[in-house]
Amino acid sequence: MEAIELYREETAKLKEHKAVCKAAGKEVPFPVNPILRAYGNITPSAYVLEVFKKVKSSELEESLLVLPFSYVPDLLKLFNEYIQLGSEVELLCRALLFLLKIHFGQITSNHMLVTVIENLKKTTISRVSEARDVLGFNMAGLQYLKREIEAKDEVTFFADATDRFEEKKRKRKKKEKMILAVL
Repeated sequence: MEAIELYREETAKLKEHKAVCKAAGKEVPFPVNPILRAYGNITPSAYVLEVFKKVKSSELEESLLVLPFSYVPDLLKLFNEYIQLGSEVELLCRALLFLLKIHFGQITSNHMLVTVIENLKKTTISRVSEARDVLGFNMAGLQYLKREIEAKDEVTFFADATDRFEEKKRKRKKKEKMILAVL
């Protein structure tokens, strides 16, 4: 909540600063928030993402559950921005789906948020499919490397060796049962 508050304050200050610069006709120095400066002079939206990434996975749903609905519109807009950039897509999708579950009625009744959700749908589907493609490509590459190493060194990986051992064990037990059944 505090990160979203800081985001709101800093974006308002930035708009005011741009208006002052436009009125003055020159660039006026912008005072940077000390928290943002401590994080390496990052933008307010990047700060919200950093804080969001620091929430433990086990506490994510609980922290979103206590988040008042007044923060959700800003958070959804930020999620759309982050997903378009391709930052932390898995984490954001998990949080997004949870927020949609708990605030579905309020989100769908707000026409402004419906357009944000439609944009989120488009960007999320494209980014998730990209991540899925990358994952599939990487898995295929690992399977290829595994086959190459096995063929080259005639060594089986642990999982394959365990599977073969279990299969031999099952056959042995089956034989023993057959012998006991005959006796």
